[in-house]
Amino acid sequence: MTELRADARRNLERVLDAAAEAFAASGPDASIDEIAHAAGVGHGTVFRRFPTKDDLIYAVVERHFAQMCELARDALASDDPGEAFFDFVRRVAELSMSTPGLHRCVVHCGEKPGAAELTRLVAKVVSRAQHAGAVRADVKPLDVQLLVRSALTSAPAGQWRRYLGVVLDGLRA
Repeated sequence: MTELRADARRNLERVLDAAAEAFAASGPDASIDEIAHAAGVGHGTVFRRFPTKDDLIYAVVERHFAQMCELARDALASDDPGEAFFDFVRRVAELSMSTPGLHRCVVHCGEKPGAAELTRLVAKVVSRAQHAGAVRADVKPLDVQLLVRSALTSAPAGQWRRYLGVVLDGLRA
């Protein structure tokens, strides 16, 4: 792959930033015209790099998963695995709830870019917290993901933090 010129790289970042904002707000229904306008580029600039809207959604979702992977790596680098686990879950929840349309984009993608790496990292974060005696030994990483997702998606408007707190309390050893 060839290195992008500086101006092309800036345009790409502006498009991805604008797309992330638009998809976070409107999900996969956000328009390419709206994204191009917000990025300050032409419609053609977006389509030269992303031939289809799905290609752009995929790139934004991949970036979103990369952010969550970075949060997991931060948790793995912590000296306190228990506190790192609970902080990681809260930070991922905050990220997810501040970008509600991205969840619809993730679902839209089918194959989740970056999901395998995130799943691997989350398993390590959970395992470290369990070995430190901070998280119940009888839960699996997938259990944690499903419980947290359920709390976030089923909570009444404005109540997700309270629901997440109940789930986290239930996960404590």
